[in-house]
Amino acid sequence: MSKQATMQIRVDETVKAEAEALFEALGLSLSEAVRLFVAESVNERRLPFTPHLSKSEGATAAFGKLRHYGNPGQTSDERATWLHEQAADPSRGARTPRHLSREVTIVDKTVLLHYLLDDHPRRAAKARRIIAGGAARVYPETVVATVEALERDYGVPRSLIGTVMALLADDVSMEDGAAVRLAARLYGTGRLTFAESLLAARNILTGYPIETFSKSLVKARM
Repeated sequence: MSKQATMQIRVDETVKAEAEALFEALGLSLSEAVRLFVAESVNERRLPFTPHLSKSEGATAAFGKLRHYGNPGQTSDERATWLHEQAADPSRGARTPRHLSREVTIVDKTVLLHYLLDDHPRRAAKARRIIAGGAARVYPETVVATVEALERDYGVPRSLIGTVMALLADDVSMEDGAAVRLAARLYGTGRLTFAESLLAARNILTGYPIETFSKSLVKARM
């Protein structure tokens, strides 16, 4: 019989309380969750990066970052003025305290597009309120559809889309967020579609093999 060892870790008191509430919702104690994390990491030889019940930090870093593409008639001076206002306003990108919103709202492509493009005053403002409130939940398929629309309908360069998608992943609660962030980087610097980039990212993070007939994905897979 193997000997038992004791681990001691220090964490912020607020984070500990939130972790206990989260793991209780999942049917685990904090100690059981830590043991599970360690055992799973050792068994899989990797970090178990499949988050559940994640929630937004309430940031709005990506808000309006593609406004120029949503308002193609905007002059360079107007664009420069708007960017200056963005940088000067300390409330922009500010994080909303987590306790202000515990509800979860699934948002779709249209919400994300208005949020990123800031192309419709009322709709963009509502999208920002939802996301700033820390309630927005986004799924990978919605991100894929949003990227396709930005590239096809608005002509946004893929390098800029990759940068903005990484910012968006910090603004909202995102299923498989680690893979989406890595996919944004792969997409922004390569030639894969975002859907292919997401598969490649999951391959890299999990080590699971990919079977595909896509020539571009065959070259990218591990």
